[in-house]
Amino acid sequence: MDTPTSPGPAPGGPPRARAFTQDTAQVLALDKTTGTLRYLPAGEGNGETEAGVTWRSLIARGMLLCPMPGCGAPFGRVVAGGARRHHFAHRPGTADHDHGTGPETLWHLNAKDVLHRWAATCPQLAGWTLHLDDTRVLCQDDWRRPDVLAVSPDGARVAFEAQYSELTGTAWKARHDFYARAKVADIWLLAHHGPQWRPATPRQLRREELALHESAWVAAIQLSGLHQTMLRHGVTPLWLDPSTQMIGTATTRIRSRHTRARLEEDAAYTLPPGRAFPACHLAADPLEQCVVDLAAGQLLTPAGRVHHRDRERFEAGEKAALERAALLQARRDAEHKARTLRRRAAEQDKRRASAARAAEEQQAQQRREQEQRQRREQEEAQERAAAEARQKLPLVRQFPPVFEHETPAPARRPWWKPWRRRA
Repeated sequence: MDTPTSPGPAPGGPPRARAFTQDTAQVLALDKTTGTLRYLPAGEGNGETEAGVTWRSLIARGMLLCPMPGCGAPFGRVVAGGARRHHFAHRPGTADHDHGTGPETLWHLNAKDVLHRWAATCPQLAGWTLHLDDTRVLCQDDWRRPDVLAVSPDGARVAFEAQYSELTGTAWKARHDFYARAKVADIWLLAHHGPQWRPATPRQLRREELALHESAWVAAIQLSGLHQTMLRHGVTPLWLDPSTQMIGTATTRIRSRHTRARLEEDAAYTLPPGRAFPACHLAADPLEQCVVDLAAGQLLTPAGRVHHRDRERFEAGEKAALERAALLQARRDAEHKARTLRRRAAEQDKRRASAARAAEEQQAQQRREQEQRQRREQEEAQERAAAEARQKLPLVRQFPPVFEHETPAPARRPWWKPWRRRA
């Protein structure tokens, strides 16, 4: 099965394993001469910014200043050794600030600069005018100022928002609706630290959609109310690591409820998380490999392309599975109907046979009763004939016992028994 892997970072870039590690390395510096931000590419701390000019020489001349609001002190050195990413650093005691806090963190500044420089090289935005945090989007009586705004020659607009502060799903929905009313495509990139970044718990990691792990999946993140709201409105959450210029795409491994694994080569699909999922994986891809889908108004990452491909395969598999289920159900219905017809026919045959047996028994009973009546009639006729024949005979023959024996004399009572007169 295809996985959301990518060819890897650009030559000299950091490995994917370093992405989203919340490294606080300062990779931006403010050019003292031009007043613009300069980015230190990964692994280039000992290299040259241009022919004959190195990063270290600029640091030595004090030409690179700290872009942190309220600081502005020149950087004292370039850290270009060890396992950490190459970055700028102050000398001890020359600056006192925490670049992870404040009204606008260094990461946020870095994120806006990274997005601005990437948009300038994005083929889909070629010829567009780019505005870095200096242009308002107006709609009726409301306005918003996106971090990066790209405007095409024909008036189409794409807004890039790097969200580092806390944001609820309701507030995001209001901003998303505002951009929709203003006819501006809004692309949201979440911070890889703070309220937008909460690692998944061990219990969540045991869930089915998080059980598998690919090499391009660098972390497992809890899905907050903001993320769930974005998913409900068809927006896949994206995270930005400005230090490594990597984009993290919310990813899960989903199994079809209708597809049976024993019939399919692979029943799992790499898709965005479902609306009810508590956590998801992060598929990390280099920002330079991402494109802007102007038709959908979204940032399409390599992992997002895998999502689209797997979604088509998933929907095709679901459709085929549903068709198979419909055919199987139709076959079952036909078999059930045939069984029902056979059962009804058998019951009808049984009822007919029972009725025939009942009719035969009734006829047999009627024959027996008729025979009994005939026998009784014959016997009665014979008795009547015998009685008529006896009546025609003389009395002597009719009552032979009367005439054959004399009437015995009445018995005399003994003399010792008194005679009792009959009443």
